[in-house]
Amino acid sequence: MYICGVIILKKWGMKAKFFILISIFAIISLLAFQTMILNDAYRVRKESMEKDVKVLFRTSVEKEVSIRRDENETIKNASLIHANREFLKNDTVYSNAQYVSEERKLNDSEIIEAGIFQLLLHDLGHPFNIQTLDSIFGSELRGAGLNLSHTLIFRDSLGTLIEQTKELTPKKMSKAFTTEALLIVEGRRVQAHVVISPPAVYKTMFELLVSSFLIMAFLIYFLIHQTKTIFTQEKLDKLKTDFIQSFIHNIKSPIGTIKTVLMQLIKSELDNKRELKERLGDTALMQIESLLLQSEKILTIAKYENGIPIIHRTKTDVNEMIAELKDKFSISSNKQISIRTSVSIDGDQDTYFDRSLIREALSNLIDNAIKYSGNSVKVSIDCHTSENVLQFRVTDNGYGISEKDQRHIFEKFERGAAIKRREAIGFGLGLSYVKLVTEAHGGVVSLFSQMGEGSEFSISIPYQENNLQLKKSFKF
Repeated sequence: MYICGVIILKKWGMKAKFFILISIFAIISLLAFQTMILNDAYRVRKESMEKDVKVLFRTSVEKEVSIRRDENETIKNASLIHANREFLKNDTVYSNAQYVSEERKLNDSEIIEAGIFQLLLHDLGHPFNIQTLDSIFGSELRGAGLNLSHTLIFRDSLGTLIEQTKELTPKKMSKAFTTEALLIVEGRRVQAHVVISPPAVYKTMFELLVSSFLIMAFLIYFLIHQTKTIFTQEKLDKLKTDFIQSFIHNIKSPIGTIKTVLMQLIKSELDNKRELKERLGDTALMQIESLLLQSEKILTIAKYENGIPIIHRTKTDVNEMIAELKDKFSISSNKQISIRTSVSIDGDQDTYFDRSLIREALSNLIDNAIKYSGNSVKVSIDCHTSENVLQFRVTDNGYGISEKDQRHIFEKFERGAAIKRREAIGFGLGLSYVKLVTEAHGGVVSLFSQMGEGSEFSISIPYQENNLQLKKSFKF
């Protein structure tokens, strides 16, 4: 059934949400099938236990007779319990047992059903003992691995209770298995009521239950794992599509600009326009630099995934780096941007980190703050030191990030709700790059955001040269 579902999924291109329905149906079907098998096994095992109880009860009655027979010197050497009537007609046995009188009449069916020793022992002063039978029967049950509650009931020929070994609750009595009533003597019969409860039956099915549970657990785990795999594959396919689209979008414009500049240079249209030539040349260089930065970002992530250390900590002027970032992002052609900076380094201490990587990480945060905000953008860049930790904070007044998106926002190719906006350009690698670079420095990155109230990203890294622990490998 499960395999059929997978074939249908591949053949018809069903979406993952339909596959989960197939998986649920498959799991329910498997559980129902396994339940049917266990119910049949339970029924068969219970019937087997009932048969065993019947045999054990009859065996116990015979053993009780044997015990009484061994107590009588006259007949202890007799070899047969269920003898035929001819045995009773033996004159020696009659006389030795002082058994018979001329008036005594023997019933054929009673002799055959109960056995002659029941009659002999009764008349010789060794009557039936229900307590002894109860002890023997309990021992037989335990010996057969059936530790079951039971009671024995002894009644006369009219069904009147003569004796009962123990009391069982009405509920247990109503559910107890009842053996056949075995004749003892002169119409009196003894009967066993044995409580064969579901736990007692399941206890004898322990190995079957364990194996069934393990098989079902494996099948359910396999189905769940396969479902997750398909959902993951669907997500990866979507990410691949989004990445390709974003990649094309992000390189198309720079390449177009560079192509235009190169064509004008080739045609010598800019030979007599020095200022325009320089301006277009600077634009082309900026576009090339942007492409190089994007390429470097992807390569950096790939290198970290392969465990290649590329952290180069150097003494860095934080004030200078923050000022460069402010100048870089303060100019925009379509938004009003206000950037506030604040730097506070304890005791003018030297700070050591990979300037290129941290600068690019902060650039990503500032770029996102501008990109995912309205026309009036306010960004704060704060930096301070505390207990050998250097902390950068980038705060904005943008759209904010939902709690749902915050759980995945640092994953590769993740852009959350921003993908629904026209501003959502890029590869979805910016925040994953920030997290990677921060953790590669031995630090942590955190986020606080509310929808409609902006976001605050914080990067905290160790900065003193004497206690730096270089991270030799990092799996992202």
